[in-house]
Amino acid sequence: MNEQERIDMDKQDRRGRLLEDRRHIDQAQCLDAGRKLAYLLADHVLPRVERSRSDQSLTVAAFASIRGEIAMDPSLDLLLGRGYQVLIPMLGTGTQVGWGCLQSEHDLDGMKRIPGWRPDEPDMPALPAQALNQADLILVPALAIDHTGIRLGRGGGWYDRALALCAEQTPVVGICWPGEFVEAPLPHLDHDLPVDAVLTPEGFTPTAAGLSRRPGADHNGDEQD
Repeated sequence: MNEQERIDMDKQDRRGRLLEDRRHIDQAQCLDAGRKLAYLLADHVLPRVERSRSDQSLTVAAFASIRGEIAMDPSLDLLLGRGYQVLIPMLGTGTQVGWGCLQSEHDLDGMKRIPGWRPDEPDMPALPAQALNQADLILVPALAIDHTGIRLGRGGGWYDRALALCAEQTPVVGICWPGEFVEAPLPHLDHDLPVDAVLTPEGFTPTAAGLSRRPGADHNGDEQD
């Protein structure tokens, strides 16, 4: 077994255990966590992005949650209520990723339910993968994230391909449950792109990758709310 095969097996083992844990999380827990997440998004994440813009019109790439994930509807309601454009993945087939652009709560209400373990998608034509380049903030789901910023996803490879297309200075924030933000390094390969910060229902924390991209940042840690 070579090194890549060993890392892939380690990832799969961790995914299996994390997904099994998520099967025991009920919908009420997901929604309560989602409300807390939206509060922290408004209080600790969006002000940072808004300060970097000359106007208040933002484009945020987010996602629709699936079973066991923190509910994203409160955060999507928040973003749309502020008049932001919200990009939502439209996964297509294979490793393709397109984006739907939500511009109002009406678009969110009209999301199509996709069978199986697939997130709901906007009922509209998909924008190309390159649309992510227009995002001012990117929120991505994760099964686990370590303090360097390495993110463990579900294994489809969609986000690794998508994030390669984002603008260089656009912050990428990974979203997971508090217990999934781990101290021990996660297995990763060269193509696994780190996130700049982690948002859980308990707080917002820049990662080592995010701190290294910020001029003059305090590399001893920014904050944990």
